Amino acid sequence: MVAPVEIAFDVSSTAVSVALPGALWTGLFLLAWSHGPFAESIGLGRKAFWLLVPGALFASFAFLPITPVSYDWLAISLAGAVFPLFVGGLAMGRYAPPLGRSLGTFLGALAVMSGALFVIVLPSTAGALAQVGAAVRLSAGGAEILLVTVVAAALSAVVGAIALRSPDRSTRAVALLFALASGVLVLTFAGSSAIPGLGITESFPYYLLPPLGAGLIAGLVAPRVFPREEGFALPVAFFASTFGVLLGADLLREPPLYGQGPAGLYTIGGAGVLDLVYLSGLLGLAGAYLVHRLYGRGWRPIGTPLPETIPSPVGYLARAFRSGAEGQLEESLRESARASHEAAAQAWRLRGAGAPPDANPWRGLPVPGWVVSDQANLDAISVSETTDSREAYRAWLMARQLVAIGHLLGYGRFASIPQRVLAFAIDLLLVGGGGVAVFTLIAYATPGGITALLSSLSFNAAIYGFVAVAFFYFAFAEAWVGATIGKALVGIAVRDRDLRRPDRLAAFVRNAPIAPVLVCVGIGAAIAVAIAVKGVAAGQSYLPGVGFSIAAIAILGIVGVVVGAIALLGAFAILAILLTSERQRVGDLWAGTWVVREPTARPPVRPAGGAPPASEGPGPSG
Repeated sequence: MVAPVEIAFDVSSTAVSVALPGALWTGLFLLAWSHGPFAESIGLGRKAFWLLVPGALFASFAFLPITPVSYDWLAISLAGAVFPLFVGGLAMGRYAPPLGRSLGTFLGALAVMSGALFVIVLPSTAGALAQVGAAVRLSAGGAEILLVTVVAAALSAVVGAIALRSPDRSTRAVALLFALASGVLVLTFAGSSAIPGLGITESFPYYLLPPLGAGLIAGLVAPRVFPREEGFALPVAFFASTFGVLLGADLLREPPLYGQGPAGLYTIGGAGVLDLVYLSGLLGLAGAYLVHRLYGRGWRPIGTPLPETIPSPVGYLARAFRSGAEGQLEESLRESARASHEAAAQAWRLRGAGAPPDANPWRGLPVPGWVVSDQANLDAISVSETTDSREAYRAWLMARQLVAIGHLLGYGRFASIPQRVLAFAIDLLLVGGGGVAVFTLIAYATPGGITALLSSLSFNAAIYGFVAVAFFYFAFAEAWVGATIGKALVGIAVRDRDLRRPDRLAAFVRNAPIAPVLVCVGIGAAIAVAIAVKGVAAGQSYLPGVGFSIAAIAILGIVGVVVGAIALLGAFAILAILLTSERQRVGDLWAGTWVVREPTARPPVRPAGGAPPASEGPGPSG
C-alpha cells in the first residue's frame, strides 16, 4: 500500500540533501560579494569563500591521521572540518580580540567539557548508565543524553557567570560562543546515532534544527553582546555550529564504534562538503544572516578597521567602465584616474623603489614625458563635472594605456614559468621523498603480500595523510617565511600586493588548488612502493625476451601515469599564468598573491610593446 506521507517525506529529504550545499554556497557567495567590506570585517569575505567552497572540493581526499584507537585510526578531513574550523578560528580574532587569548580560553573550556563528556560516552560506562536509567525509568541512552545535557549546561552556566562579571566584551563573546556550541552539541548528540559499518547519522529534518537555532539565537542576542556591531553574530553562529556538531556527533558518538568489526579509518568531517560538520557552520551562518536582514541592521564594516583593500589597476578599470556604462560619468572619471595611479604605484613597488615621491606617480619612472602629462590631464579631468560620455570614454582609454605601461615597468619582477616549474618540482621531490620513506617503512612492517598491504589500514591512512601533510608544508611555509624550500632555492617568493608575506588564510587559499596534484603523487608513490617491496600478485616473474620484471614495468607505468597527470594539471596552471597580466595561477587570483623574484638587483624592464617571455613546455607551477 502506498503511503503518500512517507513518500513525500523521502522526496523532501532527498531534495534538501541535494539542494542544501548549493543553496548555502550561494548565500555565502552573495554575502562575500554583495556586502564585501562588511563580510571582510567579520572574517567571512572572499578568501573565506574560496577556501570553503572550491578549496574544500579540491581537498576532498586530504585526511590527517590523528591517533590510532584500538585497531582503528582517527583522522580529520581538511575539507570537512579543518577548513571550516580554520576560517571560524581566524574570524574569532575580529569579534573577540586578541585572537590568541580568546581562542585559547574557548578551546580550554571546550577541552574541559569534552573530556568530561567523553568519559560519559565510553563503552565502559554503559553498564552504570543502564542501572541509572532503570532507576529513573529511562533507557541507557536516555540517561546518557540527560547526563551530557546536565554537564554541558553546568559548564555553560559557569562560563556565563564569569563573563557577566567581566567588563571585557571579548569575554562575553567567548561565553556566547561556548553556550551556543554547547547547545548544538547536546541537540546533535541527542539526535544522532552511531551505526557500525556506516558511521554517524542524523535524520531529516532534525539535523537542520540545531545549527539554524544557534544562528537565530546568536542574531537575537547579538545587541547585548555586540552593541552596534550585531553583525558579529554571523561568524559566532558559524563557528559555534561547526564546533557543536563536531563534538556532539564525531567526538561523542564515535567511541562505541572503535574496535567493532574490521579495523577502519574514522574521519571527523569525512564526507567533506556533504558532512554535517561542514554544512552545519553554513546553516548557523544562514540563521544569523536571516535575523540580520529581518532587523535591517545594515552592512557597514564593523570592528577594528581593516587595512584598505586596494583593487588592482585592472579592477579599477573594470569599475570605471561599469560606472560609465551605467551613466555615472563623474565616478567613471575618478575610477579611471585611480587605475592609472595604482598602476604607477604598483610599478614602484615591484621595482623595489617604495612609494611614488610625487603627486604625479609617473615622475621618477623610466617613461616618456607624455606619460606624465597624460596623468596630469587625467587628474584634472577626474575632478571636473561632465555630462559628455565621449570624454569619459576617452579618459578610460587613456587610463587603460597608462595601466599597460605600468604593467610593462613591473613585469620583470614576476617569476617566470620555468622558475615556478623548477621550484614546484623541487618541493614535490622533497615531500614525495618523505612520503616514499613512510610508505616503505609501512610496507616492510606489514606481513603478507601486496593485497594485504594495499588493504592495510595503516598504509591507506598514510596515503591520505601524505596529501594533508604536503598541503600543510606548502601553506605554512608560505605563510611563515613567504617561500617553500624549492622557491627559496630558485630565488622566488610568494607575496601579497604590498609585497609582504601572505597571511595564513591567503596561504591556505592559494595552495588549495594543488591538492589534486598531491593526491596523484601520494597514490602513485604508494602503489609503486607496494609493488617494489611486495612484488606483483602473480609473483616476480619476467616476460619472455624482456629484461625487466613485471613489477619493474608496472612501476614504470605508474610513474608515467603520475608524471602525465601532473603535467596535465600543471598545464592548466601555466595557461592561467599566461592569460593573466600579473602571472597568477588560479590560487593566486583567489588569494590576491604574486610570485615574484627576490630582488638582488633592479629587475629588468620589459620593452614597450614586447611580448611576455615564452614559456617552456607544460608542467606544474607553484
